[in-house]
Amino acid sequence: MSGMPKRGHAGPGAGHRLVPHTADRIIEAWGPDRASCLAEALTGMVESFARPKGTEEPGRVLPLSAPPGRPEDTLVALAEQVIYALDVFEAVPVGFRLEETEAGGMAGTMDVVPTQAVEVLGAPPKAVSYHELFMEPTEDGWRCRMLVDV
Repeated sequence: MSGMPKRGHAGPGAGHRLVPHTADRIIEAWGPDRASCLAEALTGMVESFARPKGTEEPGRVLPLSAPPGRPEDTLVALAEQVIYALDVFEAVPVGFRLEETEAGGMAGTMDVVPTQAVEVLGAPPKAVSYHELFMEPTEDGWRCRMLVDV
C-alpha cells in the first residue's frame, strides 16, 4: 500500500498515496480543486491506519470546517478535526465532503463509523506536523503533502 497511488475518492483527477517515512507517515494528495485535494489528504490519513470491515453504513455525520487562511493551515485544521473525532467520539471517518465557502474557508462533513467497525492497520494519528507540510496550486489543480505523527 505504501507509495502506491490510490484512485481518487474525491472524483476524477484526484488521488493520494502514502510515502515511506522512518517513524511517522507522509500523505501526498492531489485533486482538480482545493476541496478535492483536501478530501484526498484526509482519506489517505485515515487509510494509513484503518480499513472498514464491511459494508456498514456510516453511523453519524460530523461537521468539518476551516476559516479562511493559508492553504497549509486549512489542511492542518481539517486533519486535527479528524484526529479529534477519533479521540473524543471514537469514530473513524469513512467519507468526506468539502466545499469552498464564500469567505475563502472550507466547510463540509465527514461520515464516521464506530472504531469497532474498522480493521486497525496501524497506530492512529496523534498530530500533523508543520515540518514538510505544503499545499499549493498546480497547472492541473492542487497538491499537498503532510507529515502525520503517530
